[in-house]
Amino acid sequence: MFLIFIGILTEEQQNLVEQIFHEHHIRFYRISFRILKSDASANDAVSTAYLKIMDNIEKISELPSPLMTAFCVTIVKNTSIDIIRKSKKFAHVESLDNFQDESAENFEDIYINQTNVQTLTDLLDKLSDEERKLIQLKYAQDMGYLEIGKLLGISEEAAKKRGQRMIQKLKKLYGEG
Repeated sequence: MFLIFIGILTEEQQNLVEQIFHEHHIRFYRISFRILKSDASANDAVSTAYLKIMDNIEKISELPSPLMTAFCVTIVKNTSIDIIRKSKKFAHVESLDNFQDESAENFEDIYINQTNVQTLTDLLDKLSDEERKLIQLKYAQDMGYLEIGKLLGISEEAAKKRGQRMIQKLKKLYGEG
């Protein structure tokens, strides 16, 4: 099906899809595997993501390289999350009793996690727009410091230093809170 779908793209679009595949396939697989924790599911997610990338190739081709990569990473992440959501819909009835028991035991963990998320959100609000953008690129978009540096017009080393300063600042703010 992949070959049929790629056949309806222009030659320029085909080349872009191939370039994305060669440059980012391993990265996409790792991102998906971190979410799904399964080799087969990660491969399925990445294959489905490529179909979505081809479906959106006109939008993607208009983006500069770092944003193009970030857009594709977002597609991979969302596709992986969709697989998790679909698998939860097909949970066996027998496992529902076990799930209820687990949720009762994990109530404290859920509360602690929600509290930590709220604390982190409050801390991020204390950062400048530029600092929040760097955090967004690094952790939400899963970009490397080289890509971040190119996007911000600074060197990889400068981006890395800024990232380290951000982490130190967040640790300090967390200690004060």
